[in-house]
Amino acid sequence: MRLPLSKFGLAAWTFLCCTFIATIIVVLIAAKTSQAQELNSKSNSSLNFKRCQIKHKAVEIDAECATLTRPEDPNQANGKTIDLFVVKLPSSSSTPQADAFTVIQGGPGGSSIDLAIGLRQALDFVREKRDVLIVDQRGTGRSNSLQCDLPEQDQLATSFDREQTVKLTQACLSKLKDNNLRFYTTSVAVQDLDAVRQAAGYEQLTIYGVSYGTRVAQHYLRRFPEYTRALIIDGVVDIGLNLAGAEIARRSQDAFDGMVKRCTETSSCFEQFGDIKQKFKQLRQRLITQPVELSIAHPLTGKEINHTVSESDLLAAVRFMPYATESTALLPMIIASAHAGDYTPLAAQGINLTESLGNEFATGMHNSVMCTEDAPFVDPRAAEQTVETYFGSDMLEGIAAVCQVWPRGAIDADFRAAFDSEKPILILSGETDPVTPPANGARAAAMFSNSKHLVIPSHGHGVIGRGCVPFLIRDFVIDANLKDVKSDCIERERAMPFFIDTTGPTP
Repeated sequence: MRLPLSKFGLAAWTFLCCTFIATIIVVLIAAKTSQAQELNSKSNSSLNFKRCQIKHKAVEIDAECATLTRPEDPNQANGKTIDLFVVKLPSSSSTPQADAFTVIQGGPGGSSIDLAIGLRQALDFVREKRDVLIVDQRGTGRSNSLQCDLPEQDQLATSFDREQTVKLTQACLSKLKDNNLRFYTTSVAVQDLDAVRQAAGYEQLTIYGVSYGTRVAQHYLRRFPEYTRALIIDGVVDIGLNLAGAEIARRSQDAFDGMVKRCTETSSCFEQFGDIKQKFKQLRQRLITQPVELSIAHPLTGKEINHTVSESDLLAAVRFMPYATESTALLPMIIASAHAGDYTPLAAQGINLTESLGNEFATGMHNSVMCTEDAPFVDPRAAEQTVETYFGSDMLEGIAAVCQVWPRGAIDADFRAAFDSEKPILILSGETDPVTPPANGARAAAMFSNSKHLVIPSHGHGVIGRGCVPFLIRDFVIDANLKDVKSDCIERERAMPFFIDTTGPTP
């Protein structure tokens, strides 16, 4: 099994939650916050919040910003410090509740503040009663981001290369040498989150976490139950789940097989594209043997560029497009077009995915989490579980290569142990999620006695903006009562029909 060492290589293809998911969320309502509401703040806050604008891509919103200085090593109060960037989106109420709502991005390595910008319309429902408080987790976004330079396409290997992976990882370590990488893990991050809560003057937090962010949310609940009001965990990484083992390869294969099955059972898709699985296999082998040189308009800038279409582009599309029903609808067409010799759609997707993921998450923080919380606990038999997947064991080998040289960090002794809580927990899963499927949510629901698990039909990874889900969250957050969550409305959700050509699905 060959896995190109692309710009995903340093992270060993374990990235869970992409910030681009927020850009496809349905717009719910227009922003209504006035200047006076933006100036609303907690009188007992020790943070020096000031009016600011926060920006992600083309979207810029008004907020209040502050920084909180924290020791890099929690055990060395007088040692090196880092600044955490904190954002507050004030409530539209003149008398907001004493608790705040926060969001935690996935990755690991994504920016929670960028996620909040993408979710701004959905968060307006929450802001009717309470403030939204967000911090970029240490090592990400605006909080001492542990970014590493990524190689250009012409510097990449055409297949997985352990020696090159180690070399690139060592270069990343060299760039980040002034940081103690042992202290950029979840166990330390939850201490930061509670310090932010205290400094901002809130009694409790209601926490929304997505993907890896669900791991952070659950561990915060474990460490600080008295300061946790409620949890919403979306696309669940359940306690004890190992992300460095066979999980990603197996779930990616499941998602691909599900897409193929639905296309086969949809007459218009099957008649137009035929056996997509067979075309994928043939196309993959062709690209392994002979990558295709292409001149293409850059999908984001429009500038004419040269691009080598390789197995990397194909695997990126198959790996990440099933995250959302809209992009899944394009996948059979893209595979069939490339199989027939038109590589432009595949190249455009490969470029877009590579650049989006490479620019939007912090490789160093990602590696610190994976090499501390997952890689040391991989089942020795994990490779056997990947034999029938299109990724095979290359993910395992990639993570092992990174963690061979990356320092193992701080982790709480009970980090992977099951636990229960009386706090109300709303669990959300996408039916077709290709990385954190409903089975994960079911395991979390079995562990937490005061929980409710909703599976949103036809949707993938991260469902907060889907259909009526924002209204369900609004109702839950008001009183933190699971009985207020009336979920019949989710049954109306449907998958995006497959595109038959570039004009869209059949009428």
